[in-house]
Amino acid sequence: MGKGKTKETGVPFGAREKMPLWFGLAWSTRGISAAINAILMMQITFYCTDILGLKAGIIGSLFLGSKIIDAFTDLGFGFILDKTHTKLGKARPYELFIVFEWLFTVFMFNAPQIGEMGQYIWIFIMYVMVNAVCATALGGIDSVYLARTFTTNQNQIKAMSINGFVVMFVSIAFNIWFPSWLADAGRTQAGWAALMIPLGVVMAVIGLLRFILCKEVVVDEEIGENGKKQTNDLTVKESMQHLMKNKYLFIVVGLMFLTFWVNNMQTATTYYFKYIVGDISLQGTVAITSMIVIPALVVFPLLSKKFGTTNILRACSLIGAIGLVIRTLGGTSLATLILGGCLMGIGTLPISMMINTYLIDCMDYGEWKTGVRIEGMVASIANFASKVGNGVALGSVGFIMGLAGYDGRAAVQSASANNAIIFLFNIFPLILFVIMFILSLNYKVDKIRPQMEADLKATREGASA
Repeated sequence: MGKGKTKETGVPFGAREKMPLWFGLAWSTRGISAAINAILMMQITFYCTDILGLKAGIIGSLFLGSKIIDAFTDLGFGFILDKTHTKLGKARPYELFIVFEWLFTVFMFNAPQIGEMGQYIWIFIMYVMVNAVCATALGGIDSVYLARTFTTNQNQIKAMSINGFVVMFVSIAFNIWFPSWLADAGRTQAGWAALMIPLGVVMAVIGLLRFILCKEVVVDEEIGENGKKQTNDLTVKESMQHLMKNKYLFIVVGLMFLTFWVNNMQTATTYYFKYIVGDISLQGTVAITSMIVIPALVVFPLLSKKFGTTNILRACSLIGAIGLVIRTLGGTSLATLILGGCLMGIGTLPISMMINTYLIDCMDYGEWKTGVRIEGMVASIANFASKVGNGVALGSVGFIMGLAGYDGRAAVQSASANNAIIFLFNIFPLILFVIMFILSLNYKVDKIRPQMEADLKATREGASA
């Protein structure tokens, strides 16, 4: 049992025809930890402006600037991952970075009293350590770890569905509670310190459970056509040349960038409820109704099988756009905030919760087109896109609010600052959803998947003969 196998059959849980539910739940533990971390990271701009009293424009510029570092660390890590082979597996050893992610997050939300310039430097360094180092490793391994732990497409989809369901449930529960805490204890640095230290310890422990319980069962998947180089023999230049032929990778990367940009535009949500709605605690009331999104995750595998991943992408992005139109027209109406928010949540589900489905498709397509399967760099490029989306969202919120004259120490904001908050909360995400829909029209893997899978199966069987 300790090696992830049943005593009766000796078959790894991730390869069984009927995968145990507990194994899917174990897979979800790191997702829970990462999701709570992501929710807190959405508040870093608010923490800097309204708790530390720092300037929104400068903070936004620092977050945007940090993405330059991400470009090097993500691509570099992808190359390292493709060459990693250890007794623990290819991707699994990097799961340990969840501990360091929480360590640096706790430090970030406990900025010392070292003067304004010192706090800018402190926040920047901690943000880089969380995103350019820890999130690089954790995000870069996810699809690779999945493919090497769950060896059938059915179990991969089941694991992602369970993960999505559990992570969404925990995230919504946290979002229900968090605004009330924010409106009370979250008004001071001492309050943030009292929350972050115990929360960081608990979440780090939960995040480690996947490393302990879910072990890789695939030893080596780098299979290419006869005469072609194996992935671990490729140079960075050769890897990039192969990736440039993978058109669907760039579509998925674009969708991932836009989805995470939209998700992290929710940074503006706290400002919206504080200054436009006038009651920050109502943010929790709206979050309760987001529970309606959870059933969508349950039926997602069935819908994907019936309608295809392409149609799911298009439908969800359109639903998200409709939700934002409703929210925009409704203003501060609680009913339209709830309905619009739910539809918007459905709009981001395919990429937010089922991204590994699309990334594994990209890995298969790249192998089909070039004869070489590249895993690490595919995952890392996608991870880079998500982090750029995060950083651009945080940066754009800070930059636009800085231009509008937002003052985190003021009890009442100017008309221009309030208009900027409304724009960031409703209009800008709507524009991004429209772009997502247009981009999804070009994702057509469903049409070629039967032939692609047949050809890859024949190639692999021929190589192993």
